[in-house]
Amino acid sequence: MGMTQSAAAHPAADNETIAEVRQLIEDLRDAAQDGRDLARRYADVLVKVVEEYCVEFEKRAEAALARLEADQ
Repeated sequence: MGMTQSAAAHPAADNETIAEVRQLIEDLRDAAQDGRDLARRYADVLVKVVEEYCVEFEKRAEAALARLEADQ
């Protein structure tokens, strides 16, 4: 009789384990997507900062070059 109860409980435990694994997979997929989204946002911010820096640097370089040319 103990074997029958154990065998009957086993499929329920298997189903619970499968449900937990599926939930873990779903959570990992969500976390990976969140990570990709965050990385894209940071990459966009970095591109904008670099572009702004380059534009500012170019302006300063042009101004310095103009001063050098004016002094000659």
